[in-house]
Amino acid sequence: MAKKILKQVSLIKDFCKPDIDYSFQKSISYSQTLSYNTCPHQWALKYVKGLQEYKPSIHTVFGTAVHEVMQEWLTQLYEGTVKKSNEMDFKQMLQEKIFKIYAEEKEKYGKHFSTSEELSEFFEDGVEILEYVRKKRSNYFGTKYYKLVGVEIPLVHKIADNVFFKGYIDIVLYDEQDDKYIIFDIKTSTSGWSAYAKKDDKKLAQLLLYKEFLSRQFNIDVEKVDVKYFIVKRKVPDNPEFPAMGRRVQEFIPPSGKIKRGQATTALSKFIDDAFDKQGQYIDKEYDKKPSKSNCMFCEFKGTQHCHAGVLE
Repeated sequence: MAKKILKQVSLIKDFCKPDIDYSFQKSISYSQTLSYNTCPHQWALKYVKGLQEYKPSIHTVFGTAVHEVMQEWLTQLYEGTVKKSNEMDFKQMLQEKIFKIYAEEKEKYGKHFSTSEELSEFFEDGVEILEYVRKKRSNYFGTKYYKLVGVEIPLVHKIADNVFFKGYIDIVLYDEQDDKYIIFDIKTSTSGWSAYAKKDDKKLAQLLLYKEFLSRQFNIDVEKVDVKYFIVKRKVPDNPEFPAMGRRVQEFIPPSGKIKRGQATTALSKFIDDAFDKQGQYIDKEYDKKPSKSNCMFCEFKGTQHCHAGVLE
């Protein structure tokens, strides 16, 4: 079975090559779905009206860099040797990636968006995370019964005429002993997820959709697919009240049974039915506003001419 999925992954990667023209089709990501489910009006301003301002942040630069180093390390761990994975220079790797990604984002943005002090702080935090994960590797990434299926595995799933859901899975392992596939989604966080975040269905829908579409795309029994958020923390307390608070890694396995997956796919279908026409194009209309403290907290349109319903405090 592992060989079968590896072959299928290779075929899908070929299908997703950037030189293939999908301009006649509309592809949506989880981030679009999250934006719509948070507030359809906000989503429409961003995607239908095209009013979203491109603004990079040190958090996205850091997150991308940590993802890439971890993925390279895991590839060496599973497809190379443990010894070589232990010899990888995380400091050099992370430094090169942070500065490369930052330079690319700065060029697109047209100016600096961080400081050398902030970059240094995030870099040091990233090294601490990576060294912690490597030191505690056996707690999170066993090698005896596990095989690496792949990193950045592309999902391209048709959900309506001319509309595709497209995403990339950070890591997929195959457990030979239990005949299970494990989807890992790496999340970088300042201090971990709160209890509120763990109950946010909009936030958790990402892995539910990935599980459902991985199963469909590769013809895997959905009951043989497990999901896990692998949350790495930049900051931990010096004297934690509880041991878990001092760990750089927070693992969270969300409920992903049939009912939960059904709710996620139903919400996605509602989004498609409401926002896309039969040709897969956005429908330009008035969309509902969902003002609330949490929904409006990071909205760039609150208090502007584009939205007077936003909660300002």
